[in-house]
Amino acid sequence: CIPKHRRKSRTVAEAMTGNSLVRDIHGLPGLPEIGQYLKLWHLVQHVELSNEPDKLLWSWTANGTYTAQSCYRATFQGATGCHSWKLIWRSWAPPKVKFFHWLACQDRCWTEEPLARRGLQHHPRCLLCDQELETIRHLMLTCPFTRQTWHEVLSWLRLPGPAPEHDDSLMDWWLRAKESTPPALCKALKSVALLVPWMIWKHRNACVFDHVSPSLNELVDRIKDEARCWAKAGAQGLRVVLPSS
Repeated sequence: CIPKHRRKSRTVAEAMTGNSLVRDIHGLPGLPEIGQYLKLWHLVQHVELSNEPDKLLWSWTANGTYTAQSCYRATFQGATGCHSWKLIWRSWAPPKVKFFHWLACQDRCWTEEPLARRGLQHHPRCLLCDQELETIRHLMLTCPFTRQTWHEVLSWLRLPGPAPEHDDSLMDWWLRAKESTPPALCKALKSVALLVPWMIWKHRNACVFDHVSPSLNELVDRIKDEARCWAKAGAQGLRVVLPSS
C-alpha cells in the first residue's frame, strides 16, 4: 500500500513521472489492490500532461460547463420513457387513478393474460364479454362491453370524440379523439379518458372477487356518479360538460 503521507503529498503528475506510482507501493498488496492498480494504470497510461493548470470539465455539456439543467437530464439517462405521461400526469384525476393508469401503461396490471403467462390461476376469457383472453388493452379499449360503456359515457357528456375501436393504446385513442374535440372540451376529454378505464377496472374486479355479474347500466350509473364527484372535487373540465340533471 502507499503510505498515508505520500498519498497526501503526491500529485498525479509526480506519480506518472518516471513510474513513481509503482515505487510508492510498499508491502504486499492483495488481489483487490492489484486489480485496482492495474485498472488505474490502464486509465492513465495514455494521458498526456501539460503545463496548463488543472480544471474541472462537466461531461454532460458540450462546453464542459456544469448547469443544473444538464445535471437534471443526466439523472434520467437510461430511464424508460412513458409516452402517455402527458395524459396521465397532466389531467385532473385522483392520485390513485393516475397511478393505476401508470401501471396500465407499463402493462403491470394483473389481468388474465399475465396470470396465464406465469402459470397462475385465471379465467380463460374476459369476464365482461366472455369472448377473448383479458389483456389490459382489451379491457380498456377493445372489449365489446367496454366499447359500449365508452359510447354511453361520451354520449351522456355530449363529447364529439369517437369511442375507442382498434387503437393500440389509450394514448392513441385520446390523440385521435382530441382531433375532433373543441379546445374548450379537451380538459373534460382528458379526465374522461382516465375515469372510464378506472371504473371499468373496478367493475371488473367486482366480477372477479365478488362474483358480481357484469352490468352495463350499473357501470354507467357509477361512472356518472363518480364524474359528479370529480367535478365537485376540482375537475373543472367535467364541470363544463356535465348535464344539469
